[in-house]
Amino acid sequence: MSQPTARTEALELILLVVVVAGATALYYVIPVPGQMREGSWAVLFFGGLAALGVLILLSIRRMLRAGEAGRIRGLILLLTLTVLFFSWADESVAQLPGQFADLHTKTDAIYFTISTLATVGFGDVHPVGQLARAAVTVQIVFNLVFLGAAVSIISGFMRARAHERMQPAPRTTQQPPAAGSGPGTGAGS
Repeated sequence: MSQPTARTEALELILLVVVVAGATALYYVIPVPGQMREGSWAVLFFGGLAALGVLILLSIRRMLRAGEAGRIRGLILLLTLTVLFFSWADESVAQLPGQFADLHTKTDAIYFTISTLATVGFGDVHPVGQLARAAVTVQIVFNLVFLGAAVSIISGFMRARAHERMQPAPRTTQQPPAAGSGPGTGAGS
């Protein structure tokens, strides 16, 4: 298999940026359902979570066959989709009365999701209602599993690179000269 050229890698990076920007723009365009029943929200949330889980499993299978750069791009894309899904879910549950404190916009939802993913938790936006707390608990568990998988993949890259660097360069073995050849042999000696 040939090594990707710098141009190919640059094009793939540009494509990744375009896909992430497009997914984020789509997040802002897709409407959040208005106030709905808690049971309807739960069906929507767990259905979306199942779809996200299947997408992640399929992507991980594909990433395991990809090269290092492909795995990193895949992780970035999965992280983006995970953040956008949970942001959308948080924004939609915030439409129900008494579920979130200070979560009013999609930007608030992204802010909350990223601070939860990063385990910062400033506390300014937080779940208040039982449904929101249950959803955020699922989000935290999901994030721990996702981050654990991401750290495992990234540490595997680092171990492989360190192992490659520690391997001695292959030596070429020299064959001894054949009998009757070389200096000091033959008719003129």
